[in-house]
Amino acid sequence: MIPYDDVVDVHRFTHRRLSIHAATNVSKAHGAVRKRKEARTTTTPEMSSLALFLVLISSLLRWASAGTIPRQIECYSCMSLSYQNSWDHLQSTYHPPKVFTNRCNDPSLQKNIPTTLCGSVCVSLLEPDVEAGVFIGYKYIRGCLDRLLRNGFNQTALRTHRFNQIDQCRSLPRSHLFNPVRGMNQPMFGDVQLCSCYGEKCNGAASSVPSSLRWSPLTIAAVLVISWMLS
Repeated sequence: MIPYDDVVDVHRFTHRRLSIHAATNVSKAHGAVRKRKEARTTTTPEMSSLALFLVLISSLLRWASAGTIPRQIECYSCMSLSYQNSWDHLQSTYHPPKVFTNRCNDPSLQKNIPTTLCGSVCVSLLEPDVEAGVFIGYKYIRGCLDRLLRNGFNQTALRTHRFNQIDQCRSLPRSHLFNPVRGMNQPMFGDVQLCSCYGEKCNGAASSVPSSLRWSPLTIAAVLVISWMLS
């Protein structure tokens, strides 16, 4: 028979072991909860940079969704006289300008050329002027990108060559740049030069040489994303 004092000692020892074990488990549980809270609340420099970067991208995309170009501008609107002489055949391709005049070709007489309001970009279109099979120079069309052609420009070509993003001039095949005229199967021959720019009356004769870059918000956002990924 085990003495009573020994039974009491065993009971006390077992109770002490259980208490220590329970306290250890509680401490571990509290530590795990504390670590989870710290993980949720701790902000590293990398996380701060990412948050700031995402806010910037969000702002740029909101700006882009409201339109790359925030306001209307004035563009010169004219055509060389030779277009008027053939207007019966050309009116299915082009919108009429404010005026037909050879002053459209002359950089010194821009102040006498009427303007039109434009919500996209100003453009100048140069086409070869040929008479009796002889090239005699260029004829000019100036106006707004959205209201120059009846069927509009080919949007794929505009995006590919970034006419809406960069002030520039490019010579392209007419068939590549123009949408075909509905109901007409006539092929389009030859090249034309298209110059685009954004600014008040920027499509004067002097604008045939691009002078500046114009980046859209989406382009800026893409550059920032690539820069952040490479950093």
